Amino acid sequence: MKLLDYTVVAGYLALLLLIGWQFRTRSESPAEYFLAGRRMGWFPIGLSVMVTTFSAINYLALPGEVFDCGLYVLASFPVFFLAAWIITKVWMPFFYGKKLVCLYEFLEERFDYKVRALASGLFLAWRFFWMATALYASAQIMSRLTGVSLPMVILTGGIVATVYTTVGGMRAVMWTDVLQFFVLFGGIVLGLAFALRGDADAFHIALEGGRLKPFLPFDPEYLSFDPTIRMTLWSGLIGVTVAFLARYGADQMVVQRYFTAKDLRAAQRGLWLNAFVSVLSLSLLALFGLAVYVHALRSGAADVPGMTARGASLREIAALIRSFPSGVTGVIAAALLAATMSSIDSGVNSCTAAYLTDFHNRLFRFRLPGHLLTAAIGSAVTLLALIAVPLIGRTNTLFMIVNKFVNGLGGPLLTLVALAMFSKRVNAFGMFAGGLCGLAASLGVSFCVKTLALQYYAVANLIVTVAFCYLFSFAAERMAAAKH
Repeated sequence: MKLLDYTVVAGYLALLLLIGWQFRTRSESPAEYFLAGRRMGWFPIGLSVMVTTFSAINYLALPGEVFDCGLYVLASFPVFFLAAWIITKVWMPFFYGKKLVCLYEFLEERFDYKVRALASGLFLAWRFFWMATALYASAQIMSRLTGVSLPMVILTGGIVATVYTTVGGMRAVMWTDVLQFFVLFGGIVLGLAFALRGDADAFHIALEGGRLKPFLPFDPEYLSFDPTIRMTLWSGLIGVTVAFLARYGADQMVVQRYFTAKDLRAAQRGLWLNAFVSVLSLSLLALFGLAVYVHALRSGAADVPGMTARGASLREIAALIRSFPSGVTGVIAAALLAATMSSIDSGVNSCTAAYLTDFHNRLFRFRLPGHLLTAAIGSAVTLLALIAVPLIGRTNTLFMIVNKFVNGLGGPLLTLVALAMFSKRVNAFGMFAGGLCGLAASLGVSFCVKTLALQYYAVANLIVTVAFCYLFSFAAERMAAAKH
């Protein structure tokens, strides 16, 4: 990177801090600090949801997946619209009128406090690891681009996101998310334009290298129902549907955006906007993955047989970005930071809301300021990215981490929320005991089962947790009947 590139990145970081200061709030009321006064419109909601869930993991993992394996991942794209239809028709009308700060308050109304605490604790653990993974992912590529050490990049990203989130609360988070969408999307478009400029043979090269599979040439295994094949049409549709329902219907970080809406229609339109811009952005990233593959072959950095070596995709992504003109590299680096900052700020604010609402205000008498807790959680996430995530990353690609561990652990949380909404057969004991056993089983599946298709981890964890919840609910009913 040259001086102009560093200037672009530094200017972007300064602008984020300025927006956080502009929207600073002294109010500690939950409706203001965590829900932006419940006055947000559909446009910031939709873009905020998009960049909240669209982290640097997507920015790097999806091109890396296409670089390594081809276009198999495209099967999951229609699920954005399916999930949006389900959430806007079922979830949003169900929850909107309840005026909640934290989604899991509903579980205490339906069952008891233990179930609520379990769901909220699961969310906190899930999102802590997800935020740390996103921060680590962007720091990897930024370190390669800038030459700055990986720990220093992690610290810089984590500190900046924590500062403006602490100062401005949810209002600052959502308006910085709007800025970050345009930076992120602009970076994708600019990178793709320079990667493919004047290259009429790029798609032919990708075809020859097998990176247009499973479509060209057609891979018959793509339609297989075998759950052990790494990725098929069915695993993409079924597995990602479960993962997306967990993301858009059981994740406080996303649902909290719906609660900021001025009315139900604004929340619904916002989620549809998210679906459209997410599919468009991910489609461009898939093309960028093909461009990285073509660039790697033409530059002589790698040959076809060695292209699937772990770490090659990240190395070649960085090499392609560095080959762009001065200033363009800086914009793309800023886009990578935007993908990360939007994930960290949203997650930190939502984790603060969940802890205060579901734990601290119930268990302790002393008041804990939201600003102080936000700063503490942001610091903890940064520390986790420095220490824990690199250990897992040694043996798993980013795409595998997302599907096996991050998305996979959404299954138990989706179970608790969905059964509370739709099932009259489960009870408080069954939900609590079943949720705990389902979580333990999900961790076992994610860490120990090696042969399952990547997207089926979320499905397996959902099925296991549902089974445990019904089993323990039935056992509790039998025990109660025996006493009478």
